[in-house]
Amino acid sequence: MPFRTAVGLLTCLLTWLLVATGTGRASAAGDTALTLPLLATPPVVDGRLEPDEWQVAVKVELPFQVEPGDNAPASEKTEAWLARDDQHLYLAFQAHDTDSQSIRARVTRRDDIDDDDYVIVMLDTYNDHVRAYRLSFNPLGIQSDGFINQEGDVDNTWDGIFRSKGRVTANGYVVEIAIPFKTLRFRAGKDAVWGLHLQRWIARKAERTSWQPVSRQVSNLLVQSGELRGFDDLRISRTLDVVPIVIGSLNDERRPDGRVATFRKAEAGLTVAFSITPNITLTATANPDFSQVEADTPQVNVNQRFILFFPERRPFFLEGQEFFRSLAVNEQYNGLSPFNSRTIVDPDWGAKLTGKVGRNTFAFLAASDRAPGKRVAPGQTGAGANALFLVGRYQRDFWRDSAIGGFFTRTHWAGTTNQAAAVDTRVRVRSDTTLRGQFTQTQTTTPDGLTQRGKSFTVNYSLFGRNWRIFADHQQVDPTYRNDAGFVDRTGYQGTFAEVGYAFRPVDDRKWYAEIWPFVQAYRSQTSTGFPELQNVKPGIDVTLRRGIFFYAGYEFNRDGFAGRVLSHRAVQLRHSVTRFKRLTFSGNLSFGTGLNLDPSNTTVGRRLDLRETITFRPNERLNLELLYLKSRLRDQRTRSPFFDQNIFRLRTTYQFTQNTSFRGLFDYDSAARRFGLSVLYAYNPYPNTAVFVGYNDLLFNGFDPIAGRRTPGLFRQARTFFFKLSYNFRL
Repeated sequence: MPFRTAVGLLTCLLTWLLVATGTGRASAAGDTALTLPLLATPPVVDGRLEPDEWQVAVKVELPFQVEPGDNAPASEKTEAWLARDDQHLYLAFQAHDTDSQSIRARVTRRDDIDDDDYVIVMLDTYNDHVRAYRLSFNPLGIQSDGFINQEGDVDNTWDGIFRSKGRVTANGYVVEIAIPFKTLRFRAGKDAVWGLHLQRWIARKAERTSWQPVSRQVSNLLVQSGELRGFDDLRISRTLDVVPIVIGSLNDERRPDGRVATFRKAEAGLTVAFSITPNITLTATANPDFSQVEADTPQVNVNQRFILFFPERRPFFLEGQEFFRSLAVNEQYNGLSPFNSRTIVDPDWGAKLTGKVGRNTFAFLAASDRAPGKRVAPGQTGAGANALFLVGRYQRDFWRDSAIGGFFTRTHWAGTTNQAAAVDTRVRVRSDTTLRGQFTQTQTTTPDGLTQRGKSFTVNYSLFGRNWRIFADHQQVDPTYRNDAGFVDRTGYQGTFAEVGYAFRPVDDRKWYAEIWPFVQAYRSQTSTGFPELQNVKPGIDVTLRRGIFFYAGYEFNRDGFAGRVLSHRAVQLRHSVTRFKRLTFSGNLSFGTGLNLDPSNTTVGRRLDLRETITFRPNERLNLELLYLKSRLRDQRTRSPFFDQNIFRLRTTYQFTQNTSFRGLFDYDSAARRFGLSVLYAYNPYPNTAVFVGYNDLLFNGFDPIAGRRTPGLFRQARTFFFKLSYNFRL
């Protein structure tokens, strides 16, 4: 089938479905509202549910099974208690279990409880149904915290300061929690209302239970929250967090002449966060340490057509990052984010103001980046000069779940100024339907006065209901588009993507499957000159079984334009995930068939194989072994000789002595670069921004000398580092 015909048929089908699916507005989650009682004596957070501590608290149950069932009765009973005093929100969960021996509970690091049992608290502290705090706790009280958006996407990069303690009992487990109001951004005062979800995850059953019912016909999870009241007399106090940081390192590095140079480094930095009000925060940092203790997840980097995206991990940028996000795009998947904080590589200072007042959200950031000046050789223009970044964001909510916003960014370095202005919006048309759009204009002025302008825009439609799932997106980027503060994977193209799928779910919750979702996707893009860039059609099917088993199968038809040629290739794609076993989990994907060699001097179709597999083994509650293997290979179809063959291995071993103390070993090898990496780390991290890290990193090359730039027998050490990092969060 010709690609134009396939895309045309899919577009016609999409248009028909928009009409045929009807309005189908589902009822709201319920009218349940809780009023927090005020405690005279706070409970002791020790994982022991003493009746006299919680007798004043409001009590609820979690009766609904929302996964895999559709608001069916929960298979296990769960009770929760809520109360507050002037300083804290208190919660307790009693999770009953008829098979307590099968409860999954590990002593592990923060944010690493996804394979355990856990309870969940979602707090929509502005009650705007856009974003909520999501706090999870495993049966031992290990914490995982972050945000969840209206579509149910979870971001665990935010870390808050609060206390929790859990204990496994003969009949289940108990978790007690104390959340300081100082940790949260919120709306308080007379008639203040927070959105609230209480849920429980039972790992061995892949079952989620909920206090409130959750309709699959409503694509916004947060609009189905219950209500939490009782903040009228809450005393609002200002919060000051002062975080001094001290780092030291001893570095050995091979110079271009082959000699080893030793560098010693000892620095101090300071970060200060001041909550002007509970919903407005000013943050500043001087000489921060933005080195990453946690390494980026490996990605295949050979034969890549577009720029790879890496998520943010640095604490200063993570705090309040939700205020800098576009309403219309996901920078990791869309590639048109107006602001990407990782463009600021090595700042020596930074400051930002973020907050929300009523329906108005605002964010401002300024930073000075040393990295551009370090990349230039001494004596050349810009050597040693810092780049200045200015970013502004404003957003206004309207209706029940819609908003419009704007960005302004400005960067200046070595006489060159780059500016970008963007307008973005999200409009909730129905309970299951959303429209999004973004338009961005950029301007770059060089030292000699030359000005270059460019623009980009994207618009998309999504319908995620009980059964139908429809998505359509169109993007266009000028060749002259340039945003030094944002992320764009390529310029000079326009592309259209469409997806249509129908999810089959059993009426009988005792069926062997939870969901079967056949779908078809199509994408077509061309360059600004009209040359076909990417064209593909991909039918596939997702199958979710009960008790934690998922697999996917698809077939991809492609026609790619590259280096003046248009070539066709096809591939089978398979994915799987198995989490049903207590000690062992594995997930991965496989693609095989034909693929394009992205070499302008030898553009051809070869035999393709791409593989990614992750195996996690937990022999006991404290030791975690994770093996990651990636392979990407393309061979000549006639001679079978490889155009490239990249293999990446990563073995990560973590032993958790206590909830706060751990030892981590990391070994990885990249066959394409012939590079070994070895890292060991001791960490004491009792709560966010208070930590002691002591570690060692080693970088070696096998059969390749990076100094000489050629393959040579032997093992070459490029660099090694001993380091320590100390930080402490003084909360005033």
